[in-house]
Amino acid sequence: MDIDAIKVRGYNLDFKNPHTVADDHGDPEDLQAKLEQDEQGAASLRDQLKAILADALLR
Repeated sequence: MDIDAIKVRGYNLDFKNPHTVADDHGDPEDLQAKLEQDEQGAASLRDQLKAILADALLR
């Protein structure tokens, strides 16, 4: 930003960096569905691990 632009803004230096890219995190409903799917996958893996450990303790 040049000095003339700063003067026009009343010397207000509170502005966003023009070189950054805005983050797009996606649709909240899609993110929620993905989270639920991932949580179900984690629960499945946890149950498998519990079964393996229980089987190992019985030996």
